[in-house]
Amino acid sequence: MANPLEPDSVLARAATELRDAPQEPNWVDISASIITKVRNTTRRTWPIDSAFPSGSAAGPADSLRVSDHIVKTTLRRALADVHGAQPTEIELDLDDHACIGLFVAMIGVYGDDLQAAGDELATIAIDTVSDLLGVTLGRDVVEIRVDDIEER
Repeated sequence: MANPLEPDSVLARAATELRDAPQEPNWVDISASIITKVRNTTRRTWPIDSAFPSGSAAGPADSLRVSDHIVKTTLRRALADVHGAQPTEIELDLDDHACIGLFVAMIGVYGDDLQAAGDELATIAIDTVSDLLGVTLGRDVVEIRVDDIEER
């Protein structure tokens, strides 16, 4: 069964809805326009250098790059709900294509030890970047900022 959130499924559902709407006689033109606009929408990404895992058969001359979108999405998933906090912004500090640090803004939980939560989020972020890119970031280049506090 296809994933209902895949773009083709979404487009097919939109086309079906438009086709079945009796008040819209030009559904074919609208459907084609929607499909064209969605397919022309792009998300710009920046390739980030990644190291091959130790012991891999890849030689040192080979390179591997991971999109910044993948890194940010992986970080967002890893950091979600740690101490109940929610990341609201993730920015990578890059030197050309190398990740040299990162910034995470978060919503903290009222009454929680925000310093401990920030330290745990930083540790998770460092481990996630290490696993994904094969680079080790120091705690001094990982900034965690609490932008808001909410009660849970």
